[in-house]
Amino acid sequence: MTKQKKITLQELIRRKEQMLEAKKTPKKAELYIKSLDGVITIEAPTSALARDAQDMEAGDNFLVYQCVVDPCLKSKELQKAFECVEPMDIVEKLFDPGEIPQISVECLKLSGYIDGVRAVEETKNA
Repeated sequence: MTKQKKITLQELIRRKEQMLEAKKTPKKAELYIKSLDGVITIEAPTSALARDAQDMEAGDNFLVYQCVVDPCLKSKELQKAFECVEPMDIVEKLFDPGEIPQISVECLKLSGYIDGVRAVEETKNA
C-alpha cells in the first residue's frame, strides 16, 4: 500500500493558481456505450446541476441529457430524427435503460461526487 502525502497549508498556497485555473474548465471523459457500439463524451456537471438532478424523479435522465456533450443530445435535428415529444426523450431513445444510470454515475465521478474522497487506512508494522 502506498503512503498518502499529507497536504500542508504551504502546499495549498503554492498550488492556488493551478487549482483555481483547473476549476474554470469542466472535466471531460469519453465513455464506450455498448448499445451504440461507440464512444460519447461527457462533461462534469456543476454543483447546481448535480443538486437539481438529485431532486428530480428522472434525475439520471436529466444529468445524462445535460452532461453528454458529444454527440450533443440537445440538438433539435437529433431530437426531430428520433421523433422526441420532449427534448429529454432522446436519452431513453438512444441508451439502454441500464446504461443511463451508469452514464449519470460517470458524470458525477468527474465532479468528485463519487469516488472523490476515501479514508486513509493506517497499517500496523507487524
